[in-house]
Amino acid sequence: MRLRFFGGLEAEADDAPIEIRGRGQEALLFRLALDAGTTVAYRSLAEDVWPDDLPDDPRASLQSLASRLRRAVPAGTLEAVPGGYRLAVAREHVDIALFQDLVARARHAEDPVVAVADARAALALWRGEPWTPGEGFDWVVRDLLEDRAHAERIAGAGAGDPIHGAAPTPRAPAAAVAPAASASEGVTPARATAPTVPASLTPLIGRTRELELIESQLRAERLVTLIGPGGAGKTTLAFETARRTPGSIVVELAPAAPGEVWAAVAGAVGRSIRVGELVSTSARDRVVEALAGRSVLVILDNCEHVSAEAAGVALDLLGSAPGSRILATSREPLGLAGEAFVDLGPLPGADARELFARRVRAARGTAPTGDEAAAVDRIVSRLDGLPLALELAAAKSRTLTIAEIDRGLDDRFALLATGPRALEARHQTLRALIDWSWETLTDAERTALRATAVFPDGVDARDVPAMAAAFEVDGASFESLVDKSLLRRSEGRLRMLETVREYGIDRLRTEGREAEFRAREARAMSELAARQDALLRGPHVREGLAWFDADEENLTAALRTCAEQPGLEDVGIQLVRACFWTWIMRERFTELQSGIRRFGDAAAVLDSEPAVVVRAIAILGLAFRPDPGGAMSAPVATAPTAGGAPDAAIQSARSASEESAAHPGEPTPSGLARLEREAPAVVAAAAVHRSELSAAVPPLLHGLLEEARRHVPGAPWTRSFTIRDEGLEDAPAWTRAFLSMVRSALAQNTGDSETLGAESDRALSMFLELGDVWGTAFASQMRSEWLQLAGRLEEALAVADASTEGLAGLTSTTDLVQQRSQSIGLLLRLGRIDEARERLAGSRELARSYESPRALAQTDMDAAMIEIAVGDGAAALRHLDAIDAEMLPAFPAQLTAWSQSRRAQALLLDGRADEAHDALRRAYPAAARSGDQPIVSDVAVSIAGWLAVTGRDADARRALVAAARLRGGVDTTDPFLRVMRARLDGDALLPHAADGVGSDGADELAVLAALLG
Repeated sequence: MRLRFFGGLEAEADDAPIEIRGRGQEALLFRLALDAGTTVAYRSLAEDVWPDDLPDDPRASLQSLASRLRRAVPAGTLEAVPGGYRLAVAREHVDIALFQDLVARARHAEDPVVAVADARAALALWRGEPWTPGEGFDWVVRDLLEDRAHAERIAGAGAGDPIHGAAPTPRAPAAAVAPAASASEGVTPARATAPTVPASLTPLIGRTRELELIESQLRAERLVTLIGPGGAGKTTLAFETARRTPGSIVVELAPAAPGEVWAAVAGAVGRSIRVGELVSTSARDRVVEALAGRSVLVILDNCEHVSAEAAGVALDLLGSAPGSRILATSREPLGLAGEAFVDLGPLPGADARELFARRVRAARGTAPTGDEAAAVDRIVSRLDGLPLALELAAAKSRTLTIAEIDRGLDDRFALLATGPRALEARHQTLRALIDWSWETLTDAERTALRATAVFPDGVDARDVPAMAAAFEVDGASFESLVDKSLLRRSEGRLRMLETVREYGIDRLRTEGREAEFRAREARAMSELAARQDALLRGPHVREGLAWFDADEENLTAALRTCAEQPGLEDVGIQLVRACFWTWIMRERFTELQSGIRRFGDAAAVLDSEPAVVVRAIAILGLAFRPDPGGAMSAPVATAPTAGGAPDAAIQSARSASEESAAHPGEPTPSGLARLEREAPAVVAAAAVHRSELSAAVPPLLHGLLEEARRHVPGAPWTRSFTIRDEGLEDAPAWTRAFLSMVRSALAQNTGDSETLGAESDRALSMFLELGDVWGTAFASQMRSEWLQLAGRLEEALAVADASTEGLAGLTSTTDLVQQRSQSIGLLLRLGRIDEARERLAGSRELARSYESPRALAQTDMDAAMIEIAVGDGAAALRHLDAIDAEMLPAFPAQLTAWSQSRRAQALLLDGRADEAHDALRRAYPAAARSGDQPIVSDVAVSIAGWLAVTGRDADARRALVAAARLRGGVDTTDPFLRVMRARLDGDALLPHAADGVGSDGADELAVLAALLG
């Protein structure tokens, strides 16, 4: 068959004309003829045949068109080959192809005579203006006009040849020829004017850094792979790089099936580079021959589904065409030596919001409003900043409001089930986007993806072996998902984009396996948590806590699963036990309360160490009513002089019960009866299932029971009980250290300074020897309390500072600010006001950085304490008034008493004695109810100040004696008393010796109540 396009379309075979009907068949024939003998890829054909409106299924449409054309041309002329079609016609039988080849040969001929002859032969083919099927082929005309200008120049150079002379040729329009005549000579370039890279429909948003990195990598390396999850914009950046690199060849591999990669490359090369007659017949050899001697960038786009074959092609191409460089896009590495990477993740927040806003404006005519900003932020976050997902969501704004899109993302795959027709099918829906990756996975990798989906926090890379065992897959499968951009490694964890995670969950639901996988997650987390819990009571506490913090959502999901699925009670018990110490350290009492409520009864089987610990906490919780506002925080969120966290481990269980009682925190009759019934079995089981925590259960239960039996219903519950040494001879060292710390805290609460000194010293020494950072910090706090009572303030400050430093990163922000408050109080006693203010500034910064209302309230109280120490009552009141009124009802009794005591002191300094009396009438009942003797002692000091101001000197001295007895020693450095003594005449507020220091406090409470009136 022969084809002529100069002067009009003519086709013939065996000297008989062939009629080609319709624009579609003409365009297909013309496009194939341009690269006669070479495979033209489906995408290239589709874009040229339908330049303005691609059909929904381009490949099917091409097949239909080719079938009709095949009936018009000789048999065997139109071939369907892997990746596209080929016209089996020699180039010399296609006039425009022959014309181009002759001009190319003339331009590179070393013999001028041969060059002139080829140029004149080419010009002789130009019988008229070149025919094209219509729009979309103007680039062909430009190429032909450029070639004609070269041919005329070469032929003109031989015009004086006496043998050949100059052959007259038709003239093209001067405006069309003149620019091309200045084209540079040299190595044959790719056709820069041919639209081998589709023009961008929309401007690129962001990605400046990534584009610069691509260019930098390509300058340094010959193979660069742009890696990222589906929808991240890899193709967009690759095409943008191609546009910035003249002569680039874009090979679209998405339509290519296995075995078709070389054919796809050959088709792209045939479209992009014009060469002379190629003698090779295989696609590989034609590519190598075409690229010989050229410097060119080859884009291999979408390699993931044919990654092994694409890697082989890339390796062969780089070795056979030394001037070539390759930019590949894939969801996984090609795995070749020397491969460089550019990792493409989600768009940064600002760029993602801008992309979404622009697409919304395009869809509905207006950008998101200020009122819609919060919803936009949520959409961007929930879609992981993936450009394609954002575009699909923004397209919905034509018919939905931004708020409706936000709500619709609860079922994102249903919401984003349709997309613009211009997108490839695999990019038209969110599900199709991930389906493309899913189809490339092995069975093991699919299991790994579904498994990771039920871990909302991702997985610590060190935990992958345990996770793989739980789901019965090889750990390498998870690493494969990282390579395939379905998991991302970040800060030592394997994380999954939320969209991919939802896809995995959706797969599990469709398969009916969600419950199974969530149960496996719960079992895996219980085992992992148990391992990490063992680190919490020793030198590796920070490592263990970091694990619990990072896996908080995983643990919550596991606990929820155990509560919802029958048959997982034992796993739930193990999880509560493993999380218990972290909850205590982090003051996460709500989680502890929830865990005990869910699994406390199930633990009654007492068949394991976790069951013993959980059941012990449960029966303690049933015996006590919580303090207002979530009482488990009550023993911790105390005034700076209170004992703080050590007794939280014992009293925290009270929040597990909601049974009413006469006073918050006291044992309930029914709870006490149940404690009496069940404690013996728990104690016996603790002896069988021995551990650091279970060994502490018997002495704590015995001590609480003894005190509960002595308790008079309706009376304030004392925070004191006796922990005996019986049965502790062979207890773990940590258990003995912990119980000494608890004894010291109880002694501090009851004003027993002798026991406080002995037990705090013992606990501190043992924890230091064990290397337990948390235990050392809290034992140091107790030691500092004793040193303060002993008047050794500098030592107390040093130890308190060490405690604060040790607790950093281990406990809650509120508790850390509270520990700093202890040091501020010691600085005030030492008269170092400026240093106290500096410490306060640090505490405020810490509280604000964590946005902790309780911690900020503590800093306001500290500020008031400083102003009282300098005698500025008005300033102190301003700080106390700044405390959020909504927080006051939630204060535990100790904190209520302490804050009202400070208010009374500030009012006295401001000359408002009557109002101070009112504050004291609020402070005293709260202090008495708390059972915390140092707090009652603090209120007693304030009462003494009020009595002195009102002229009742003898009563003031009696109140100070009560304060000393309650505290366990005479306080000679109290800042408030120091200021008041300077203002008042007489000796009413001088320190007084107190007989019976360390009494049980009952008599002193009665005295204070009487004095207050």
